[in-house]
Amino acid sequence: LFRSFTPLLRASYLHQPMTPLTFTSCLSTTSTSWLHTSPIINSAAAPAGAKSALAKLRKKTGYSLSICKKALGENDQDVALAEKWLKEQAQAQGWAKAQKLQGRNTSQGLLGVKIQSNVAALVELNCETDFVARNGKFVSLLDEIATLCVKKVATDSEQPVGKTIISKDQVAAITGEEGKTLADLVALNIGQIGENIALGSVTMIKAAPDVKLSGLSHPSSGHLETEKLQFGRYAALLAYSSQPEGAVMAEGETDVSMARQICQHIIGMAPTSIENEDDKENSLLHQAFLLDEDLKVGQIAKVSGIEILDFVRAEVGRGDVLE
Repeated sequence: LFRSFTPLLRASYLHQPMTPLTFTSCLSTTSTSWLHTSPIINSAAAPAGAKSALAKLRKKTGYSLSICKKALGENDQDVALAEKWLKEQAQAQGWAKAQKLQGRNTSQGLLGVKIQSNVAALVELNCETDFVARNGKFVSLLDEIATLCVKKVATDSEQPVGKTIISKDQVAAITGEEGKTLADLVALNIGQIGENIALGSVTMIKAAPDVKLSGLSHPSSGHLETEKLQFGRYAALLAYSSQPEGAVMAEGETDVSMARQICQHIIGMAPTSIENEDDKENSLLHQAFLLDEDLKVGQIAKVSGIEILDFVRAEVGRGDVLE
């Protein structure tokens, strides 16, 4: 995210006069230059305490020496206050950037699936380009949003069992660490990544004690553990009950692995209902199973001792959820 020092060094070697930007001038505009551009550091000796504070702040924040030096100067060499000041400035610049990019199209992005205990979340986060969607910072942001959504439902004693859709505005208002909302977090990342990012709606499932949850994304992010974030352009959640007595499955298969296979089918075949005699083509239980077309999904579920109770399917940029 930080620009190279090369242009500054080249200008110095060529003896071309340069006037570095000051924090004052940068903060009065929507530019994020203060986060990226640093004047050549003066090598004059500094007190040992100041050097120690400077090194500590730079290690904690990752900002350049000149920016850390400015932050310490504004806060009487107090590292904690300087770090807080830097976060506040970054947040302000993020919101300025977010306002500037607000109207730009966000048709790309990722869907995230996260399941913890009896709560599952299917989250959408959009951006302008596929390049940013593959960015590690973007994936981390998606993970944080999914984690906070799961935590919100899991800790809410009044949250009813079943499926709930949280609107974009409600998602934006969810509060995380340090009292910041998810809208603040997104704005901060817009300032750092430099591309418009938009929150999507979130689908939550809170399961009853006898109900199990499964989820899958495609292309698969590689995480078989559902408590870790799975992410891709397509995703599905499944709520089901399991009766192992009398179940017949191939060696090594369990209700957990079979549920994931059904999620794979849901992503691939896009059913719109669990069972609908008037529309068997789009009815999950009546569809030919994706991984064995000689059998129906209903037959696979029955012999595996699985009863499908609910499901959700989504794909990036569609703005609708099949449930």
